[in-house]
Amino acid sequence: MATTEHRVLPLRLEAAPVSLPLQGAFVYRTDRPYELAVDFRGAGMHLARWVFSRELLIDGQTTGTGEGDIQVWPRREGTEPRVFLAFSNGVQGCVVSARAKDVRELCRRMTELVPRGQERRHYDLDAELSTLLAH
Repeated sequence: MATTEHRVLPLRLEAAPVSLPLQGAFVYRTDRPYELAVDFRGAGMHLARWVFSRELLIDGQTTGTGEGDIQVWPRREGTEPRVFLAFSNGVQGCVVSARAKDVRELCRRMTELVPRGQERRHYDLDAELSTLLAH
C-alpha cells in the first residue's frame, strides 16, 4: 500500500510586480518514488501543476541543480536561507522560493519514506512497461 506525504508550503513569487500570496502543495507518493508533484495556488485559484524528480529538490538544498524546465538552488537571503525553484515551459516561466527549513523537512520525510537508492523497491518498472506496451 502506498503512503502519501502532503505538505503545503508558503512560497514567495520572486521578481513579481506585486506581492502575491502563493502556496505550493507538494505531494510525494511512495508508489511513484522518483517524482514529486507541486500544485501552485494563489488568489484562491489553482495556478499550475508541475511534476519533477524528487532528486532535484533534495540536491537543490545544497547546490544548484537541474537543466531546462526546472532548476533548483539554495540562497541565503538576509537571516533566512531559502531554496529557489525556477520553472519554465519554454514560453513562460517563474521563480519561487521557499524557506530552506520547510524544504529540508519535506526532503527528510521523502527520504525517510523511500531512502535514496531504494526507489526500485517501491516501483515496479517492468509492470509499468508491460501496461504501456499492452496498449
